[in-house]
Amino acid sequence: MKTFIIDRFEGSFAVCETENGDFINIPAVVLPDNSKEGDVITVAKDIKQTESRKDRIGGLMNSLFND
Repeated sequence: MKTFIIDRFEGSFAVCETENGDFINIPAVVLPDNSKEGDVITVAKDIKQTESRKDRIGGLMNSLFND
């Protein structure tokens, strides 16, 4: 899991401090509504949902190429 702190907003980007003190730009549109300077944002991979999507796409590809 990654954690970022919103330092400031510049245009359509949030300038965020990473866990190691570096700064990155994250498009503000992907942040939760009402995010503001000082908020801590956590990003995690959803393994269960990823596997579900892979299975669904795999099934669609099999039905496409096996017909």
